[in-house]
Amino acid sequence: SLYSTEPPKTTRQPLTVELNTADTITLQLLRGIGPAYARRIVRYRDRLGGFTHTDQLLEVYGFTPGLLALVAPSLTLDTGAVRRLPVNTIPLKQLVRHPYVEYYQARDIVALRNSGVRFRTADDLRAVPSMADSTLQKLLPYIDFSDAPPADTASVQ
Repeated sequence: SLYSTEPPKTTRQPLTVELNTADTITLQLLRGIGPAYARRIVRYRDRLGGFTHTDQLLEVYGFTPGLLALVAPSLTLDTGAVRRLPVNTIPLKQLVRHPYVEYYQARDIVALRNSGVRFRTADDLRAVPSMADSTLQKLLPYIDFSDAPPADTASVQ
């Protein structure tokens, strides 16, 4: 009938959110993610340089395996957006800001660099005395082995 009380039949598209580019508002569209989690995710993503896999959400304060299982089907991941650390040129202060790098590891990397070592491969980083293999495996997707100095976005020529 023309005046039906039933809601119109619509097929809802499943929600997909790109984890490395979503803002806090978009993240809150995910079931189980409120403003606090959304802020924590974005803050951690910024410190990390982007996510390389969704399991890294478990490193966000308070994030549980159950919540990950709930949101994972709705997530996509563009790893092309991940910021890399120019390991041969990055200053100590910037290197220690990365969640996977402890101060003493950054200090050892810079000390080796200052002694003339240039890091070209993962094996070269294994020579860092304080670098555990488990840390190196997590860190590798964020490492840029080139010698180019980091782009200075503050100065415009």
